[in-house]
Amino acid sequence: MLVELYVENVALLRRARVPFGPGFNVLTGETGAGKSLLLDALGLAVGLRPPPELLRELAEPIRVDAVFELADWHPAARELERLGFGGEDGQWVLSRELGRSGRGRCRINGRPVSAAELAAAGELLVSIHTQHESHRLLRPAVQLELLDAYAGDEALALRQELGRLYGQWRQAREEREQLARDERRRLQEMDLLRFQIDEIESAGLSEGEEERLQAEYTRLAAARQLRQWLAAALDHLVGSGAGGSGGTDGAGLSALHALGRAQAAVAQAASLDRELSAAVAQLQQAGETLAELARTLRRYWEACEPDPERLAQLEQRLGLIDRLRRKYGQDVSAVLQHLEQARTRLAELAHHEDRLQELEQRLQELEQRYQELAERLAHRREQAARRLAEQVQGELAQLAMPHARFLVRLQKGAPGPAGWDQAEFLFSANPGEQLRPLAHVASGGELSRTMLAVRTVLAEADPVPVLVFDEPDAGLGGRAAQAVGERLARLSRARQVLVVTHLPQVASLADHHLAVTKLEQDGRSSVQVEALNLPGRVQELARMLGGSRITETALRHAEELLRLAQQARGTAASPPAPPA
Repeated sequence: MLVELYVENVALLRRARVPFGPGFNVLTGETGAGKSLLLDALGLAVGLRPPPELLRELAEPIRVDAVFELADWHPAARELERLGFGGEDGQWVLSRELGRSGRGRCRINGRPVSAAELAAAGELLVSIHTQHESHRLLRPAVQLELLDAYAGDEALALRQELGRLYGQWRQAREEREQLARDERRRLQEMDLLRFQIDEIESAGLSEGEEERLQAEYTRLAAARQLRQWLAAALDHLVGSGAGGSGGTDGAGLSALHALGRAQAAVAQAASLDRELSAAVAQLQQAGETLAELARTLRRYWEACEPDPERLAQLEQRLGLIDRLRRKYGQDVSAVLQHLEQARTRLAELAHHEDRLQELEQRLQELEQRYQELAERLAHRREQAARRLAEQVQGELAQLAMPHARFLVRLQKGAPGPAGWDQAEFLFSANPGEQLRPLAHVASGGELSRTMLAVRTVLAEADPVPVLVFDEPDAGLGGRAAQAVGERLARLSRARQVLVVTHLPQVASLADHHLAVTKLEQDGRSSVQVEALNLPGRVQELARMLGGSRITETALRHAEELLRLAQQARGTAASPPAPPA
């Protein structure tokens, strides 16, 4: 409920702290006293656009604070929490400041928010029906939502399931469209990958191949020089060059020949001194080692023949490996790794077609299921629309609009999260008039009464905790005025209702009564708001009954109205105390 409204500089409402109570609250006062200013101030606090005339006449910055209290189980409280606007001890304070430009600052519980966020929070808390504002219930999307709530739990369950299916369908469709948009690029990439795979596979690379080939190439390229150096080495080892038989080349003894002589000499010495036997063995072992070395060098010398054909083959192979390295990696190992990655990516892209088929099948299944549920929900809505129209039309007849017609028009539109139906509330006040959307109803009084009728019927369907009506009883009297008051009182059993009224029959049914008066002081006008106690209510009702002159008869009539109202509402002997 709305606990308090603090206002600064809203036209003649200079500064006021207005308390409200639970249930049925009425605002009364002379015509022009400034009752609508309170509604304007509340509208500003909950994010509505400021009236242009209010900004034109603005002399000082406007400030409004609206304090709300909600139980934590209330749907509005849970939704506010979901939006990130946590309450403090079950209380929410919506604040707004405005300058002449219409710009200002918005806050929720002291935290800065955008104007859109303030409006989103305000819409969860208050629904205002005035001659200028009836913003929420006039929107077709809200009307469809309320129709589903009115239709019952099955309709709400169908709507929720449709929302889930629609979300899955959109996700699958977006993935399919993304795959379709990427088709050309996918085919190009697949062609490139196939070329790379074929190029690398046809090369037949192996790990360590480049190093082996490079060593062989280096050896063959230097074959002539190697043979010269090896021949010289063999000549020193065995004599007579690489093909020598172990003799001398005229320049001296070969190493093996000299070693053999040394071994023979030491052997003779060892025959005289056995301590030299080890030296003989060592010389023999050295000779065998040199002989084995000579044989190894001779084999290498014989194998190291220049081979121009093999050298050309090696150059060609190493050139191929070099080209592949420059394209795919720094070495053969990196090129082979790229090959595996290309094979994996090609397989993924090839699976694209399978995924596309899976998505097509998934979309067909979702569309079929969506259509089945949407048809069931459309049927429920048609039934509920007829019942709702009959009930609202019956309420309108009780509110002095016996010829009014009310219709819920359902049309099939594009599929969405709530199905494919579009709902719109249509209204006609007089015979022969065309049914028009509620947003096009010109008369403020007719709109307020129509909204009252709709609200009465949809009392359980819409969880907004605060309802505001501006003169729903305009132009009425007698039994019709009493019917308006009774319906407002009935609405206030489940939520807080704020009403601006000129009729004492309506005001007498309220739980809390606020009187608005215009004062003149020091040549300056201002508006004052006062919460009335029982004597004050009697005086105000008497004024509403008799005009500016309050007579004893008017006072007695006012007391009688209050007594009858108490009986009608089943309350105690006295009206509820006004808020402190």
